Amino acid sequence: MKRKMTVGQILIQLFLLVWLFFCLFPLYWMFTMSLKDTQEIFGPNSVGLPTKWLWSNYANAWGSGGRISNYMLNSIIDTFVTLLGTSLLGYMSAYGLLRMKWKGQKAVFTYILMGMMIPMHAALYPLTEILLSLTKTHWALIIPYVAFNIPITILILSGFITNIPYEMEEAACIDGSGIYRTAFTIILPMMVPALITAAIFVFLQVWNELLLASLFTTDNVRTLTVGIKQMSGQYQTDYGSMGAGLVIATLPTLVLYMCMSGQVQKSLVAGAVKG
Repeated sequence: MKRKMTVGQILIQLFLLVWLFFCLFPLYWMFTMSLKDTQEIFGPNSVGLPTKWLWSNYANAWGSGGRISNYMLNSIIDTFVTLLGTSLLGYMSAYGLLRMKWKGQKAVFTYILMGMMIPMHAALYPLTEILLSLTKTHWALIIPYVAFNIPITILILSGFITNIPYEMEEAACIDGSGIYRTAFTIILPMMVPALITAAIFVFLQVWNELLLASLFTTDNVRTLTVGIKQMSGQYQTDYGSMGAGLVIATLPTLVLYMCMSGQVQKSLVAGAVKG
């Protein structure tokens, strides 16, 4: 026998449906925009389905017209190297700060976490002085991306690594395992869920970053966000191709969310519960 829904439950369901609509509508509008021409986008059928499905907008954005393929490759390189650097340096830093005992340990840990309080805008001038000679290479973005994301990586890993019992490291030490072997063969495999969670947060920040990418890259190493921004001309803009570029840039984030959303929730809960 089915339970009757109360008025409060009905209102909650209605609210969730409305919220779902507002969340999905931008994706729908972006997809339909990518299949229209500029006149239809700004015409009376701006919200409806395309009268003529212009799949050529994707070819134009991907190929010589929008060069999205080159920009996506640059974004993939920057993101992959950043994830590799933040995961390795973040794990080593978290292990040294939380599993090893040394003078000033808590002060250094607090000092590193304070890096999350510094916005990118506040560091633009010193970054310009440091990275000016690297603007033609990927390192102009990878170096600041790694530096700005190490604090959040350490913070996420700290919730997991403190729950690992010290007896495992003591047993490894008795068996003759050194500090590096213990860290990378015993503790690291147990930290994989935490590393995945941190990597997802870093990926979302790096993939969608625009400020540093606009300032510290030249044409050959520009990323997707800058490439899509440049598709807007001073006198004329092909908004259909721009919409196609936005869809291409958004797809990796949507796929990552659909594949990893459950993992993120489980990892965050596991890191918040001690025992």
